[in-house]
Amino acid sequence: KVRIWDDVECEEFVANEFPEYIQAYRQLPKNVERADFFRYMVVLRLGGAYADMDTECRRPFDNLIEPQDTLVVGWENEFPSPEAAHERAYARTHQLEQWVFVAAPGHPALREVCEHIKRNALTKFTGDNDRDTLERTGPGAWTDAVLGWGLANGFPSGAR
Repeated sequence: KVRIWDDVECEEFVANEFPEYIQAYRQLPKNVERADFFRYMVVLRLGGAYADMDTECRRPFDNLIEPQDTLVVGWENEFPSPEAAHERAYARTHQLEQWVFVAAPGHPALREVCEHIKRNALTKFTGDNDRDTLERTGPGAWTDAVLGWGLANGFPSGAR
């Protein structure tokens, strides 16, 4: 089933399903940051696949996902140095993409990124507004949460 949410539905979902996050959600300075936060929360609660509207599925997930998989993410890019990543507007030298992912409901990596956003909804990480978005809710926050969870939990045997 495909579901497209409008801004009102997103805020109602957060208020009803994650009252502990509604203040942070409302405090985020940009709509794109609320969209990032929402994607993590909706998959945390419901499970399933998230994909940005400008993506295209070219192969059935049936051939990519094993029944025991609880989190499926992909590498977005790798760079030889933080400077090289920064020049290309990436947050990390080894960065995960967060425009398509699959997770089981309640996955702890999703909870980790939500907690990061709650703690940092108003944090200024740099003097660059766009860079702050990458760190606050975007691929920097996502990469840190997912890889941090994986490292802390020994990456499940199916990690590939």
